[in-house]
Amino acid sequence: MNSQVPMKTNWLYILLSLAAGPRHGSAIQDDARTLSEGAVRLWPATLYGSLEELLRLGWIEELQEHERPVGNSGRERFYRLTTGGRQTLEAECVRLEAVARKARARLSGLEVLA
Repeated sequence: MNSQVPMKTNWLYILLSLAAGPRHGSAIQDDARTLSEGAVRLWPATLYGSLEELLRLGWIEELQEHERPVGNSGRERFYRLTTGGRQTLEAECVRLEAVARKARARLSGLEVLA
């Protein structure tokens, strides 16, 4: 991913959710809503379409049956962040921090125009 191209918001919140550990779909939905203070609602079509895209990109992976938490119904699909997904998320955080620095500088009037 180009570090200058913004990541899709739903992807960002899915990756942020999985950065805390493996989760299944509804847990990712709930966590994204919490992390975004209600601003991001991952409806099932959006969530599962995004999960498929993130799997294809290699940024997440599905846990095998023997890796899933004990006590789950067996119907839930659990996902975790891959090393590549963590690196992509870290790069997006750096990009967002740079955007925020530029915005604060401009808003404070401290930005020097070249």
